[in-house]
Amino acid sequence: MTFQRNREVRNFTEAQDFPNFSLGAANLGLGNRLLAPTGSISQWGLASYLGRVNYRLRDRYLFTLTGRIDGSSRFGANNKYGFFPSGAFAWRVSDEPFLRDNRVFSDVKFRLSYGITGNDGIGLYNSLSAYGTGRMVLNDQEQLFIEASRIANPDLRWEKTAQFDAGIDFSVWNNRIQFTADYYVKTTSDLLLSVELPATTGFTSVLRNVGSVENRGFELGINSTNINSGGFRWTTNGNVSFNQNKVTKLADGVSQFFVGSESEVVVRVGQPLGSFYGVQFDGIWQTAEDIKAAGALAVPGSLPGAPRYKDVNGDGVYNASSDRTVLGSGLPRYIFGITNNFSYKGFDVSVFLQGVQGNKIFNGTFRQIGGGDPGGGLLQDFYDNAWRTTRPSNQYVALRQWTIPVSDYWVEDGSFVRLKNVSVGYQLPIKTKFLKRARVYVSGQNLLTFTKYRGYDPEVNSDFNSNTLYGFDRFAYPASRTFTVGGNFTF
Repeated sequence: MTFQRNREVRNFTEAQDFPNFSLGAANLGLGNRLLAPTGSISQWGLASYLGRVNYRLRDRYLFTLTGRIDGSSRFGANNKYGFFPSGAFAWRVSDEPFLRDNRVFSDVKFRLSYGITGNDGIGLYNSLSAYGTGRMVLNDQEQLFIEASRIANPDLRWEKTAQFDAGIDFSVWNNRIQFTADYYVKTTSDLLLSVELPATTGFTSVLRNVGSVENRGFELGINSTNINSGGFRWTTNGNVSFNQNKVTKLADGVSQFFVGSESEVVVRVGQPLGSFYGVQFDGIWQTAEDIKAAGALAVPGSLPGAPRYKDVNGDGVYNASSDRTVLGSGLPRYIFGITNNFSYKGFDVSVFLQGVQGNKIFNGTFRQIGGGDPGGGLLQDFYDNAWRTTRPSNQYVALRQWTIPVSDYWVEDGSFVRLKNVSVGYQLPIKTKFLKRARVYVSGQNLLTFTKYRGYDPEVNSDFNSNTLYGFDRFAYPASRTFTVGGNFTF
């Protein structure tokens, strides 16, 4: 059994207009203007009851059963507790008689597991009504008022994730090459998401358990000793992870809802989370004759140099609302990393590459400074290559004040390969009574990035606090390229 409890008390007092600052905050009474003090108290608790049984048969059949009950103060009065079981089986095939004397396989093990975990990371008191205070002027006097700021949801319950995993671990040639492979299906149900409410209710949203999301994927890891001869050693460690994300269910009677400041992301059944939603850019209008011939397919008032958009639903009329469609997801199709380590006598070199493929990025930075409005500041590349009557193109719109809707004009391929780290070290041939080991090294991080993304850094997400918004770049600060020189000394 485990029990956790946290209680936090905050008090804030402020004064202004001090005759001098010699005492700092030690005597706020010296201030000629004392502001109203504020304070708060918050607390949460978690109670857990858990148990596990391990059973081993003939040293090669391994069974594990686990069960736990967790109760969280964060949930509604009707659903504070949840039950989360799991079970696993492993078969060490290499210990079977038919493989004991083989000269190829050093170790072989099959694994199966299924389990359910819970998530209560929703902040405090979200299942309860909340009230806020403020001040207003009534009858020429300042009055304190209280207003409802959050609607209650007594049925709020644990978000649950059930995962099935089938894997195999094996190594060959005296563990020279080691493989780990896993296939998994992970389903998260009773998703804890904010659902929009009609404004007539007096509230804008409420936290609810609204549906489920499925992740299917395959992961592969390889460790190998490529060369180990004559004092030279080369090893490789690599992994790749494929994942397919899909929303499988939302609240009853709901097939989709929109999130983001401009509803630029849709959460829709059958689509992955973080799906960008907007119109499709279809080039730039080159001549007034083209605009006239297009008729209802052109935005009213369009001029040469204006953006053109696709009639997605095929009704012969372009509409910024009905012609919106899914433009891709901020979630990648797969990620990978590979590290090569080399050593020879006292020298060692490590090279780490990482990559992300198949994701999209909403380039809000480019939208702000590459939208064609000369008054808002422009990228030099946009200014040099913008559409002009003397130099028509389909790359950038003309230099005008545009209101360009959410579209794939701003959504870019976020795939990249990065030389993440390179380290070179040397083991000094020094060993004294006091100094047992000495190594000096130089390393560099974020050295090279290969990508088609136009922003500062493709490894970005400005909305990292949301579980539905992925791949947004709104002037996010890029990863720094750093160089380090150091040493390790053992005395």
